[in-house]
Amino acid sequence: MDLAQLKDTASQVRRDIVRMVHAVQSGHPGGSLGCTEYMVALYFHMMKYNTDFDMDGKGEDLFFLSNGHISPVFYSVLARAGYFPVDELKTFRKIDSRLQGHPTTHEGLPGVRIASGSLGQGMSVACGAALAKRLNGDKQLVFSLHGDGELQEGQNWEAIMFAAHHKIDNLI
Repeated sequence: MDLAQLKDTASQVRRDIVRMVHAVQSGHPGGSLGCTEYMVALYFHMMKYNTDFDMDGKGEDLFFLSNGHISPVFYSVLARAGYFPVDELKTFRKIDSRLQGHPTTHEGLPGVRIASGSLGQGMSVACGAALAKRLNGDKQLVFSLHGDGELQEGQNWEAIMFAAHHKIDNLI
């Protein structure tokens, strides 16, 4: 995608976020809106992935969302990237929907590799995935997004020190 297309996609994602949160009068629009450009650039310009989702993620870049309360931006980007139909965004936070307030893996939602919500766990998972990719000779990258409040959790700092100790250089 060129810059104009990325901007258009970001605008559509922001509209999706506002519609999703407004429709159910529930959610965290601020964090989602604030991460829109990052997520659009990641999924539509930087990452190499396959929408024929495979939990192993061999030969593709991986993304882990740690601060799950910004699920609206994650769901919108996944839908716009082709992981599932955009119309499914209308089911956000509804009973029996796969699109709940925090992403989970038990509903089989393509693109979601971990259940998130417990602050501070995403960095540890991302470090483990990045180390596994390196040990398996997979040259692809691992991306992870965290909220500012998570940096108050000791588990994050343990994971960061683990990454430094093991010289994990494929984690962004």
